[in-house]
Amino acid sequence: MTSTDTTLRAADAVFVAERAVGRARRVVEDIQTTITSALRVLDDAELDSAKARLTDRGDFYLGAASEHLGRLQTRCNEMPELTRELFGHLNRASESLAEARGFLDLAEPSNPVVAGDVAQLKPRIAVVGEMVALAKPVAQLAAQHVDSARRASQDVTPPALLEPVTLDRSIRTAGKELGRADEDVRLLGDVVDHAATSARQSAGIAAEISDNARRRMSEHGRDPDASAAAPATGSPAR
Repeated sequence: MTSTDTTLRAADAVFVAERAVGRARRVVEDIQTTITSALRVLDDAELDSAKARLTDRGDFYLGAASEHLGRLQTRCNEMPELTRELFGHLNRASESLAEARGFLDLAEPSNPVVAGDVAQLKPRIAVVGEMVALAKPVAQLAAQHVDSARRASQDVTPPALLEPVTLDRSIRTAGKELGRADEDVRLLGDVVDHAATSARQSAGIAAEISDNARRRMSEHGRDPDASAAAPATGSPAR
């Protein structure tokens, strides 16, 4: 495999990573929407719990608060699937970035053009890799806080509704955990946004490298499309 072939393969791997990070970013937006919705439901539960104490329709408002907590559990139950989807995209990005680094390491350093391409692309994909790696524990922490909120809401069983203190305690605990999850996801959004920006920049550089590599191959009488069975992953997402 020539240096031109390795740079083409590295570029293709960068394109795959960019698409994976973009998909991860959309999942983070879905997670944020889910947590925001859960917080609104919790606000409704807190309001009805207060009405139960302050009005003569206590049973009605306690029942309404319980229903809100049931809706909260539904929102929280969406989190594991979203987290799995997010990790799938992040893992795909990590694998593709590692593949790109591997191909860049195989590039012939004695060729000044190829060496320049490698020197330009390597630091960029390193930044993407760091951001992707950082996103994983933040996402896991958010998922844990959402699960804690779900478990707190499950404490409100029918017998517990006879004890408003239990209801209020569950609402406070769930609110605290969801507040932490909200903070985690805001940080996660910043990290993934940074990763997406760096991935787009890396893909732009990779596209230039790919174009240059194919031009060199054409100048030497080689068919770029028939080179070393390079994967046809296309060009970077725009």
